[in-house]
Amino acid sequence: MALWAAWAWAWASGIWHADLAAIWFAGHLHATGADDLIYAAPDLFFGGTPPAWAPLQESLGADAQNIAFPYIYPPLWAGIVAPFAEALSPRGYFRLVLAVHIAMLAGSVLMAERLARPGWMPPLVFIGWGVAGLSVTTVGDTLLLLNQPSITVAFLTLAALSLIEARPRLAGLALAGAAAIKITPIAFAALFVQARRPAALLPFALGVGALAMASVALMGWPLHRAFLEQLARAGETSVLIKVNPSLRVLALAAADGLGLAPMQILLEDRAGATVLVAMPAWPGRLAAGLALALGVPALALAARRHGRAARTLTALGLALGIFLFGPLSWLHYLLIPMLLLPALGATLGPRPTGAVMLAALAVHSRDLMALYGRGAEGSLAHGAVVCGFWLLVLGATLVALSRCPRD
Repeated sequence: MALWAAWAWAWASGIWHADLAAIWFAGHLHATGADDLIYAAPDLFFGGTPPAWAPLQESLGADAQNIAFPYIYPPLWAGIVAPFAEALSPRGYFRLVLAVHIAMLAGSVLMAERLARPGWMPPLVFIGWGVAGLSVTTVGDTLLLLNQPSITVAFLTLAALSLIEARPRLAGLALAGAAAIKITPIAFAALFVQARRPAALLPFALGVGALAMASVALMGWPLHRAFLEQLARAGETSVLIKVNPSLRVLALAAADGLGLAPMQILLEDRAGATVLVAMPAWPGRLAAGLALALGVPALALAARRHGRAARTLTALGLALGIFLFGPLSWLHYLLIPMLLLPALGATLGPRPTGAVMLAALAVHSRDLMALYGRGAEGSLAHGAVVCGFWLLVLGATLVALSRCPRD
């Protein structure tokens, strides 16, 4: 893990992190009293740096390659980051967060080993699996390239899972912290019920409520209204790109190919690496229906099983559901599924589990991603393979969960 951390720092410490740049820009704007610019965005939202941020970008000496994506986090975090944005340059801030995130990624592997390692797997084999997932796959590349807050979210979520039995109240607070950054970790609160730890639910609810009230009190309601408008604006388009293998975009492309509904391409860059498409309402409803159809029987299955293996498999299923059926399916959302994948071995045995793990490394191979080519067709082919694989893993997770002993 130490060798991997040194390699990760050497690989990523000189990179301009476009996602993290959005947070630094938001913090800097709040520190300088320009709150009205925090939630600025391009016309198509995913079109690069918000035009309103261009003067600040130029003043930093940043060129066109050093883009900053729109800020899409709650206002509270702009306020928290503001002192750092005043004290540090963007690159200084990036390096500070990268150091914390590398430590969190290493900690996530170690927590996952306690949660997901089946009895037949030696600890060092599991650690090797975690290092391989972080260092030789496109999932690990995306995590380090973007230096995204999803690393913090995954770390806090895994911490909550690790603490459920011994420290349920602390587990609730950890999950509240994750949910205050991104909304989706709220789904993992179901694990508190499955684990029969109701003591975790009150700190979780109080933590979420306290952070929400602190955000409104410190940053004001107008910024929160702008945040909600930003979320709605982001949902109007989607990105057809290899790092977003989205079922919703695949559904759009399938409907277009069958002549049922056209897929409207709004923008395509010159290299053909990124394509923006209009996102109508029906793919979201379809995804929600599929999530409900799978989620209700899956949760009913999980409700009768309370051991560590069953809980970890339930967490794996929830993480896969968020990735597959959510509005966006960025590759860095696969951190928790990749780390918890060996949990299948608790009931499926070594050979099937080993085959799935090797397949995961192959599906997320850098060389394989390069073979798909550029443009919409390459991104769709890559998305179909990635989504198809993780749908199969979701099915295997449900089978493995069904084989766990009932309470």
